[in-house]
Amino acid sequence: MPIGRVVRAIGGFYYVESLEKPRGKVSSEPLECSIRGKLKLGKEGILVGDKVEFLEVDGHTVIVNILPRETELKRPYIANVDLIVLVFAQRNPDPNDYLIAKFLVLAETSRVPYLIVFNKTDLVDKSESLKLMNIYRNYGYRVMCTSVITHLGKHNLQQALKDKVSVFAGPSGVGKSALLNMVAPGLSLQTGNVSEKIGRGKHTTREVQLLRIKPSCFIADTPGFSQIALDFLNPRELADCFPDFEEYRESCKFKTCLHLSEPGCSVKTAVAEGQISPGRYQSYTDLLSELKETWENKYH
Repeated sequence: MPIGRVVRAIGGFYYVESLEKPRGKVSSEPLECSIRGKLKLGKEGILVGDKVEFLEVDGHTVIVNILPRETELKRPYIANVDLIVLVFAQRNPDPNDYLIAKFLVLAETSRVPYLIVFNKTDLVDKSESLKLMNIYRNYGYRVMCTSVITHLGKHNLQQALKDKVSVFAGPSGVGKSALLNMVAPGLSLQTGNVSEKIGRGKHTTREVQLLRIKPSCFIADTPGFSQIALDFLNPRELADCFPDFEEYRESCKFKTCLHLSEPGCSVKTAVAEGQISPGRYQSYTDLLSELKETWENKYH
């Protein structure tokens, strides 16, 4: 039975790219499929990225089985991703430490490998660009800088995407669609500018869809968003999502330490001694406060 990957879902129809080894040029036309009535769907239904078995029945292509998912992202809702590319801008819009921290926590909880891309390096001095990149590298993250104007980082990003299903995510206006056009020019995705009035990007991507750029390489452009919810995360698990806290957390006096005002907190000591950035710690405490409030409203 042939196997394919769902690359788009619209109005009850699913568009499936065959995963059979292609001969010659890769087809640009996915199969339009419906669902066999007996197929039992989970609460999420079929997600973009799902691997499915399909058959032709009475002249129509029908999905008859969903294969087990290797990974599943909550936002954007997509399955079987190999790499998350978190895109932020060096300028226009300016980097927001709190928002970046939120995206990083979301990626960390996904258990999917991820990297940070700081785009629009052409808008800042080289020293400023390197400073920002090194800050997050010192936190323990994989980071690269890019520019669609100068094509800085084009080859490195293409290599990172090779033979993977990758999803691009990040706030609106940081240049996700433009980056995808740079690494895969044939896509010709719509791009937009940052609104001068509100200082945020205009949404140019309306839905999640996977785009096949090579036989074994898919990339996804996703709707931009500036607010993301972490309400599924227990406040006590938040510090686990800050890799730069790890070596200090293990030395805290209490295993249940939230790293706020508890005695014998090694994380707080590391902040006082300059081993953890005060700004980074502030992002943690702000997120923790938000999570605690969410959980109190949710369970009381």
